Amino acid sequence: MSWIEIDVERDNQVIRVSARGSRGERIAAFDLAPINLGRLTGLASGVRRAVSASSALPEHVITGARELHAAFFRDQLRDLLVRLGEVARAQDRKLLLRLMIRDPELQRFPWEVMCRPETARDFIGCLPELLVTRGVNSTEPYENREIRRAVRLLAISPLGEEDKLTSLKAALHESIAEGSLQWLDPIVGDQAAGPRLFERLRRSDAPHIIHWIGHGGTDERQNPCLYLVEDGAGESGFLLAETLAQELRTNLGAELRLVVLEACSGARPGAFASAAEILARDGADAVLAHLWPVKAEVARDISTVFYRTLTGTRDGMGDVAASLQATRRTFIERGAEVFSPVLYLRGPDSRILDFRKRRLVAPVAGLTGGALGEVDPALGNLLRERFSLVLGGSGAAIPGHAELLRDLVAELGKDGEKDAERLGLSAVAQRFSLRHGKGKLSRLFQKTIGTTVELEAPPFIRAIARALRPGAHTTLLWLPFLEQTIADLHPGRTIHVIQPAAPGSGEARLILTRAAGKPEWEENDDPPPDVDLDRDFMIFRLYGGYSPETQPVLTTPQLTEDDHIQGLIDLRDIFPPDWECQFVGWLRAHPMLCVGISVLEWRHRMLLRWLLDQRPPSRVSVAVVAPENNEKDIWDRGAGGLFGQGTVRAVAMALPDLTQIIEEVKP
Repeated sequence: MSWIEIDVERDNQVIRVSARGSRGERIAAFDLAPINLGRLTGLASGVRRAVSASSALPEHVITGARELHAAFFRDQLRDLLVRLGEVARAQDRKLLLRLMIRDPELQRFPWEVMCRPETARDFIGCLPELLVTRGVNSTEPYENREIRRAVRLLAISPLGEEDKLTSLKAALHESIAEGSLQWLDPIVGDQAAGPRLFERLRRSDAPHIIHWIGHGGTDERQNPCLYLVEDGAGESGFLLAETLAQELRTNLGAELRLVVLEACSGARPGAFASAAEILARDGADAVLAHLWPVKAEVARDISTVFYRTLTGTRDGMGDVAASLQATRRTFIERGAEVFSPVLYLRGPDSRILDFRKRRLVAPVAGLTGGALGEVDPALGNLLRERFSLVLGGSGAAIPGHAELLRDLVAELGKDGEKDAERLGLSAVAQRFSLRHGKGKLSRLFQKTIGTTVELEAPPFIRAIARALRPGAHTTLLWLPFLEQTIADLHPGRTIHVIQPAAPGSGEARLILTRAAGKPEWEENDDPPPDVDLDRDFMIFRLYGGYSPETQPVLTTPQLTEDDHIQGLIDLRDIFPPDWECQFVGWLRAHPMLCVGISVLEWRHRMLLRWLLDQRPPSRVSVAVVAPENNEKDIWDRGAGGLFGQGTVRAVAMALPDLTQIIEEVKP
């Protein structure tokens, strides 16, 4: 590959440039006059302001970019660029230009914005025939390694910005579906804290690409570092870029090609530039870093086009520099944000992914369900967006439920009642309470259900919680499986739990909060005032039972038919006023996923009437129903007018099959 390597240095305000070519050419250092550090700083400020405002580059900035290009590519360097460009075209390749910049002030400058004189859009960072990167000095060898199957991408978000991860994966759905990209389980929040990060990296399938979303900066000795989640004392942890590079080289060196450092909102300008140089020098073949934070949707769109171009099936793909240049051309009319991402390259060739022997194998499509046969598209579509979960306890998959029913039926059998097992659990509990009193019912509940408190959540709940996003959700379980699993899988999110008091118990409603990044739950007498359902989870635990704390506390559960009747009557009083508006408003504005809910159970029908107020839910709302209940057609016909004029699409499926579908389809 033909290349030019250009050294850019400064002496106080003076900027000097020297170069060498791939055929042994050398150009002596020359000054960039009349361009000096002050002029560069002013030009960088103009670009940064345009990036922050999501606007196009103003004319005076473009004029400065033309003047810089004229001062940079002149005389011998201009001639060398032309000659080697001709050589590259003769080889049916593109000319690689590597900027060797070691000064931090110069690293933070967007050299890619240099614009050819007398043009409006010929920025060197957008040209199709020239590949602009930033080079590093390294003793690590560069090897062109083959990719035989999908490119594996591992996303890491130490600050738990799962909305960005969700958007990124959804945007890459096309590449994932065709088999060109494989999405590995991301490392989020506490999983990226301290030693846990390295443990996860060592256990994960070795990625070809690491996509890091977070903050960068320096420690007290000005060493570049990446910030991690806050520790228990509220102090922000950090990881030296050098330490991460050593870990990547030691454990992923044979596979890792690229690291993408995406600055989250509020990151310090230029903070990732120095970290990128270290990671490219000692860790990965290439590092893509942002000079400035950009809006989430812009970062998502840039990543989508970049990855799709990099991993696509067209000839010449796998070239990280060509992919970035193409991405800038795609969005150049959108605004100046295209000049935020810059590329650091260790070797003399930007084609870091060799696809010549690749054979794409599409993964099992989420909408076909693999070996499960055809799956209703409504379920696949719902799992790819934000939805409100209504989790019931129907079925034998919930630990303790079948055992409690068995114990109650056995006791009623001693009383001469026959065939009680044909009744629902609440009806059996009602008969037991009428015969033996609520005290004995409570003791039997604790004896049976209490032994399952320490059990792990069933796989289908864990799968659902992994796909779940912040918002309003409802659980009818007596055990805190949903809340504990959300806390485990979404450590960077705040979780609020509200649980009504059992009718006639004399207890107060229970409000618990697990703050983002904190291990413990705290009980609140008054609801926190700053709940944001675009950011936080709110879980409505309607039937009471054991709390999600480390040492679960039992509050009187709703067991009998009378409990459920009175509980539904009292629903209007269980929410703090502000929370009720937020909860119900969010739920009615989003599609709903019902799991373990049956329209054959009157208590479930009453709950749905209250949640929806007989208003039609979203047309993509889905109920996963047990095949043995034979109630799919009832849901599809509107459940007897339960949802007004709307319907909920029913999918008859066993819960283990649902687990598999979620793993295949979830965003």
